[in-house]
Amino acid sequence: MKKTTMTVAAAILAGSMGLGTLTSQAAEYEDATNARTEGTVTILENDSSNPVIPDPENPGEEIYPEVPVNPHPGQLRINYVSNFDFGKIKNVSSEIVQEARLDQVFSGTTEEGRVPFVATEDRRGSDRLGWELQVSQPKQLSDESGHELQGATITLSGLRYANPTAAMPVVNQNEIVLGETAQTLATANASQGAGAWTLALGNANSEGHTDGVVLRIPANTTKNDTAYSTALVWELVADPTNTTGE
Repeated sequence: MKKTTMTVAAAILAGSMGLGTLTSQAAEYEDATNARTEGTVTILENDSSNPVIPDPENPGEEIYPEVPVNPHPGQLRINYVSNFDFGKIKNVSSEIVQEARLDQVFSGTTEEGRVPFVATEDRRGSDRLGWELQVSQPKQLSDESGHELQGATITLSGLRYANPTAAMPVVNQNEIVLGETAQTLATANASQGAGAWTLALGNANSEGHTDGVVLRIPANTTKNDTAYSTALVWELVADPTNTTGE
């Protein structure tokens, strides 16, 4: 970047001193009343470490999550994924159905709740062929001693983008029960998904939860009075329609 700046400055100086001229497309005059000129722009690589995260409810605005965003640079990247917090649940024998709590973000200077979401960004050029967002849950919910919540499931539903346009990625409209096999949440072809997009998981309710992320624990499941957790694996696959060997 420094070398480029110095080169341009030198060229401008040379032109002003009559030692050389800058290369430019000259205006074309077809006749006495018609002319053709050009407009130019150069797109520079964006190496900013501050990703753009559109508000899942108001995509024209940006939000800032309380927890850290993805620090790794890249033209195709997952900028942010919410953790799923199901809160505290009493140890009962009946079936447990618990919705995830809202994520806390800053909209301007105001702290607000948003449904859990996945923010992606694709700044690749015209050779891009789209992407596919996937998620899996390799292991069951378990406590520190390794005891698992047998039969417990986490289900995603009501996936949506708040800015429906022709460029919007295609969302999986089915209920997705997380498991070992990666499942697709959204896909984009070469004409979709460019730029920054935020995938909202469900809709918020008045109790500060979302109906789009639900934990279910079967009745009479053995549970210790402690915290349980599991890891979710998210992947943004580049150009999924580009088959190797073609």
